[in-house]
Amino acid sequence: MSQQEMIVTITGKTKHTITLDPGAFMFDKRKVNMDEYLQSEPSVYEETKDEDNRSALAWDSHRSGMKIRNENDISVDRNALKSESFGIPLTPFLENASPGQEAESIVFEKQDGSEVEVPYETHKTTILKFSHKGEPLTETGPLHVYDGTNNENPYTHVVKIVVR
Repeated sequence: MSQQEMIVTITGKTKHTITLDPGAFMFDKRKVNMDEYLQSEPSVYEETKDEDNRSALAWDSHRSGMKIRNENDISVDRNALKSESFGIPLTPFLENASPGQEAESIVFEKQDGSEVEVPYETHKTTILKFSHKGEPLTETGPLHVYDGTNNENPYTHVVKIVVR
């Protein structure tokens, strides 16, 4: 699968189209260990106060004309990246797309053109798996979708997310 084929978009009843690059998720602090996720009860994604505070401080300093320091603290456990499986919550990406009030469902489009439609509220517990044992999902990806009800049989080969 080429790099272009690994790109996933969020479109539909949204103000913005969002482009997702699963290869970049590895360095995102919001990533979750899939083994731990699958052994626990599905939970609703909530942004932490630390993320809110960081955004607020950046906005305040931008408005006041101060130079913003890049405080990206990327810390990576290389052994974990090479041996564990990871996913990332769908919610923050969906929120950035600004779905309309009329959004009723989310459709996961697959490589073969088939679709899986789930209720819109499902996004709160949905995890997008992007790696398996340290490798990108090149054969069955670019994403696998776990919504809390399908952990034994996730949606695979997902190439597009559409809000309806």
